[in-house]
Amino acid sequence: MRDALIPALQVLTPQRVGSPSDLHIGVVFTDFENTRVALKAAASLSTGLEADIDLVVPQIVPFPLPLARPAVPPEFILQRLRGLVVAAGVQPSIYIYFCRDRLQTLLQVLEPHSVIVVGSKKRWFPTQHERLARALCKNGHDVILARWP
Repeated sequence: MRDALIPALQVLTPQRVGSPSDLHIGVVFTDFENTRVALKAAASLSTGLEADIDLVVPQIVPFPLPLARPAVPPEFILQRLRGLVVAAGVQPSIYIYFCRDRLQTLLQVLEPHSVIVVGSKKRWFPTQHERLARALCKNGHDVILARWP
């Protein structure tokens, strides 16, 4: 993750054996089921590459509240995310960004030309997650859409 004007809450960084990897695969949190699928896809992509997986969580805070005081406590979000990564069987670094706009936050915090995985359920019409993936592609990122039935 690059330095941005948006403060990150890096809540979980697993212990790595050996030197840190230069290759990172980013997984964008959208919802729990789609993100679980995306984490599994990122884990299979990273096999043999020794790539680190970063889970990027843009947490939307509604306008009446200040960014520093979200409606959902960060401890609760972290507890849910820990359960998610255990269910997916991966050990990513987790970055939580409290923001107003998901796409603008992702564009600010993701490295240029990042490899990003977004989960999406198969539908005959474009889903919100597919539109997010398309917007990230238009802004120069390499996006992999992990689709599931």
